[in-house]
Amino acid sequence: MQNSILYQIKRLLFTFIGDIKWSGILRPMWFTINAPTFRLKGKHYRSLENIIHHGDILIRRFEGYVDKWFIPGWWNHAGIYVGTMDNKPHKIIHAISDGIVVEDLIDFMRTDHMIVLRPKNPETILEAVRRAKSVVGHQYDFSFDFCETVRFSCTELIDYCYPETIEKKKRLGRLTIVADDIVGTQAFSVVWDSRNTER
Repeated sequence: MQNSILYQIKRLLFTFIGDIKWSGILRPMWFTINAPTFRLKGKHYRSLENIIHHGDILIRRFEGYVDKWFIPGWWNHAGIYVGTMDNKPHKIIHAISDGIVVEDLIDFMRTDHMIVLRPKNPETILEAVRRAKSVVGHQYDFSFDFCETVRFSCTELIDYCYPETIEKKKRLGRLTIVADDIVGTQAFSVVWDSRNTER
């Protein structure tokens, strides 16, 4: 019972923090909840939609959101592109506070920066996509326990899809993976980076 109550408190806290955007002390309304403006626009989607391939990993960054202060590294969030799902194209599976969800590529690209990684070993892709689809609907892991296989944070999901590929690093006494660790993994190649299209 106590674990369940503690888990629910963590869920409420992390969900709320993740929606707050810091605008700086020189602007009115320093904090904004669910800020609507992002740097990536339609031209970014169009440059990516013909390049992206099922099994690709999408890593994104939001500028100014408070939760980035609690996540080590520059990148904030990860998802996996699964292609067509339920006869609908361009689907991403990722872990958010509501759980493991399926989202359209356009919606996932409502962000400020994004990078797309592709496994160098194509034989791992079909199994990675199968694994991602198999956990849709599972709960989010607010405990960030990388030994768990029932609940998943966003990086835990990628680790589950591509097991024994990304090196875990010790943080606060436990082995974890953050989005920067995935970007730095030698098993993946960068196939698209929004920062190259922002100039």
